[in-house]
Amino acid sequence: MIRKAFLVDALVDGPFSGAPTSVVFLETPMDKFKMLSLANELGTSQTVYVLMHDQESYLLRFFSRTQELPIGGHACHAAAHLIFELGLLPPGETIVFLTQDGEILARRVPPDQTVVRFTAHSLNKMDQANINIYSELMSLTPKAVAWAGITPSRAAILAVDSSVQMRRLEPDREKLQKTGAAVLAVTAPDNGGCDYCLRCFTPGLLLPEHLVSGNIHRCLAPQWGRVLGKRLLQARQLSSRGGLVRLDVSDPNFVAMSAKSMTILSSDLVVELHDDLLAI
Repeated sequence: MIRKAFLVDALVDGPFSGAPTSVVFLETPMDKFKMLSLANELGTSQTVYVLMHDQESYLLRFFSRTQELPIGGHACHAAAHLIFELGLLPPGETIVFLTQDGEILARRVPPDQTVVRFTAHSLNKMDQANINIYSELMSLTPKAVAWAGITPSRAAILAVDSSVQMRRLEPDREKLQKTGAAVLAVTAPDNGGCDYCLRCFTPGLLLPEHLVSGNIHRCLAPQWGRVLGKRLLQARQLSSRGGLVRLDVSDPNFVAMSAKSMTILSSDLVVELHDDLLAI
């Protein structure tokens, strides 16, 4: 069976920036092990599988190279971008994504922005003992941390006063992995025209640092909105590729994330993933 696959740079901040994301359109459901095998073959940080549920809703499943994920922030943007770009849904319509993390809505804002609405997540306050541990991992003094928290998905967040500090950060990955944190994010007020900036380190994944993270803003945007007293925010990822998102936290229950994505490659997957082939 021929399946369509695309490479999309999601949440871009200029040409060849953002998060390279594989998007695979399915006509029928695929076995989980086959999806994981294909995601590993494609090799991007996330692969999202898109299966039409009805005229306006799609089932999405997300995979890293090593595991299935309940949600992928930049992968949702990549999928929505393609659905509109390919004309599968008119620009004025709203897409309903059905995921393990719940229902997610997406729409197109001319000329080239996609808005995806995620459920907002709370940020639990981090105690001083953990602040000391994570600060040491990042070669920061605890006094440099303005605020800190833990997300429901076990991401640890440290906020510092200056983005200059963030560019020099190199965590001890071995020690970070022992803490049990899924992600360590460091954030600061941005001095380049945005409201805040961030870096995300991922000790348990093959990539030591997220090129661009979307999901983390479900916690970061509401918190920065309270700190800055703003409902509309702009955030920049300080990675080797860079990424840019606009965020609306007017509704306390949701984070509306607006960004641009770019299609880089379109291809046909022509190999049928038979069980006997995967067993080789």
